[in-house]
Amino acid sequence: MASTRILITGGAGFIGSQLTRRLSEDGHAVVVLDNLLAQVHGNDPKPNLPDCETIWADVRDSDALARAMKGVEVVHHLAAETGVGQSQYEIGRYVSVNSLGTALVLEAAVAAGVRQVVIASSRAVYGEGQFICAKCRHVFAAGKRQVEAMDQGRWEVYCPHCNEAASPLPMSEETPTKPASIYGLTKHQQEQLALQVSALSDLQVTILRLFNVYGPGQSLQNPYVGVLGTFFRRAISGQTIEVYEDGQMLRDFVFISDVVEALRLATCNQCAWGRILNVGTGYGISLFDVGAEMFRVLSRDQSIRVSGRYRSGDVRHAVASVSRLEEVLGFVPRTTFAEGLRSFVDWARVNQADAADDLAEEQLTARDLLRQGTL
Repeated sequence: MASTRILITGGAGFIGSQLTRRLSEDGHAVVVLDNLLAQVHGNDPKPNLPDCETIWADVRDSDALARAMKGVEVVHHLAAETGVGQSQYEIGRYVSVNSLGTALVLEAAVAAGVRQVVIASSRAVYGEGQFICAKCRHVFAAGKRQVEAMDQGRWEVYCPHCNEAASPLPMSEETPTKPASIYGLTKHQQEQLALQVSALSDLQVTILRLFNVYGPGQSLQNPYVGVLGTFFRRAISGQTIEVYEDGQMLRDFVFISDVVEALRLATCNQCAWGRILNVGTGYGISLFDVGAEMFRVLSRDQSIRVSGRYRSGDVRHAVASVSRLEEVLGFVPRTTFAEGLRSFVDWARVNQADAADDLAEEQLTARDLLRQGTL
């Protein structure tokens, strides 16, 4: 790959900083734009970045964006407010940063003659996804689960024809998008803005829908993102891990180095222009089993409580179909969850940080966004 000038918004963050290092190793000239948000980076951030140009500014700063875009051929747009729970009540901030911020990035990219923008989207755009009924074989796109049902401990998605519990289908890029949270809605808006701008200009876009990204370097200070951080903090301090609902929600955890490789392979890749690609492993693990694996890796006696609490905006199951990723980029993430978790725990032991987990839960509970269902 020839040397290219690349801008990474959110380039000091979890994914962005590791992508910055990887692209710099490849010989690219990397520009980083990041606002060093305290909730993510702490009050005294010290970004560990290679020799690259840095602009410490908000993604909504049009003047800063114009400076950052000079001579840039590719933009990796990673800057975003993340976290389902917080998005449900800090609506204005999420819409402003994620939706308006993306609009300004695209506007600046077109004005600067940028060739490609890669949007880091999310599996949250799918919402609950598609299900198949074991009884009548009806396939349907699920709507948002209802509060009344979950209050009664009815966690599953039920067939609209026969009311039987249905089984999830892998989320493919053709799965209808029905976001179940404000965060998911803003990520979908990012995608729609990018596709619309691309249709009106010479700007090429690639959209990568990232599933549950984890690994060394993720924020241990932000209580709203990264269930592994919460589980680690509780397990390492001798507390019981609480698992919401009945503990059987499935998630597709994809290791950070695999995500960085997917982003790298999409860079300057004409095969990826105009494409939407899932970035996951294709394998789901229940959150109860995630907690059990955490205790195993820490060599501690298992202490897990299935609480029956549930959070507004959370989906039941989310597992990727990755066949298109392999077809377009010739790559599928290979890091197993056991391998990745060991790497995360080894790093987290050295980089432990306090997070206001209890305060975050209090904020959600006070707004009726964290509720108790029947077990």
